[in-house]
Amino acid sequence: LRRFIDEVPTESEALELFKLKGSKLMELFAVANQVREKYCGNNINVTTLTNAKAGECLEDCKFCAQSIHYATNITTYTLKDKAKIVEEFDRAIKVNGADTFCLVTATRGLVKDDSDYERIIDIAKELKSRNHEIKLCASMGMTDKVTAKGLKEAGIDIYNSNLQTAPSTYGKRVATTHTSEDRLNTLRAAKEAGLEICTGGIVGLGETYEEQIEMAFTLKTLDANVVPINILTQVKGTPYEENADKDMSDILKTIAIFRLILKSSLIKLAAGREKRLKDFMGMAFMCGANSMIVSGYLTTCGRAIEEDLNFIDDIKKLWGASESDVKFEEI
Repeated sequence: LRRFIDEVPTESEALELFKLKGSKLMELFAVANQVREKYCGNNINVTTLTNAKAGECLEDCKFCAQSIHYATNITTYTLKDKAKIVEEFDRAIKVNGADTFCLVTATRGLVKDDSDYERIIDIAKELKSRNHEIKLCASMGMTDKVTAKGLKEAGIDIYNSNLQTAPSTYGKRVATTHTSEDRLNTLRAAKEAGLEICTGGIVGLGETYEEQIEMAFTLKTLDANVVPINILTQVKGTPYEENADKDMSDILKTIAIFRLILKSSLIKLAAGREKRLKDFMGMAFMCGANSMIVSGYLTTCGRAIEEDLNFIDDIKKLWGASESDVKFEEI
């Protein structure tokens, strides 16, 4: 296992790692933690999501509470006013010491003829003018190179579009109203426009180990800067409302194996961590994770920020990180 500190496992080797148990599994976690330390250091990145436009999305993603195809009874609203987003931006800096702020909208995608495009450009320019050091992120569905370039010129630094699962089973696991290639094209366009890319997936959709490995190597091919790992939250009214919880050991194995494959990427624990990881959350940060989303998600609540900040301080001490190593982000 120690050779994977510097080497990337092959797909067949990565698949075999899912079979590990007992002391060998603990060895996998220890090696993944060494990879995290060697390639990423002891920085802990903390992310908070801001839902700038909620609900009534035309896509049929099977896990999503914001899809118009499912009766989930969430609160919906159009794009927030610039003044409200500026207020959130300023609070993120002053209260949380944030260095990244992301605009998230529930939508099929963003192109230049979209009714929200000019407003988003205006908002991005305003935010960037208020603080040039703060990174701006956009998560707005599918887009093209022209639009991505416009976002880049307005001050956006990062674009998020989650791959969600293996490309070969995307239509089965995720959606039929668009394809995995649509998402891949969006990520390629964002990268060509000079943006960093944030893309990850969900565990708990019924995927096989082979599908998880396929997703991990696709993310490696994309050279993803940030890789969110979500754990399915069963939302009433969606096709996955009765899915069984993902096995705890499989979640931790996924984090560790992704770390061995995606050595220098930021691996971010996202939705579902409080509900499913519970007492094992600390273990996730000892087997490869180095970021998490706090203060809730797009349509679900997280735990109290005080608990998460205390948790982060404990992880920092376990890692042997100094105060300056802890980095807070707001998305």
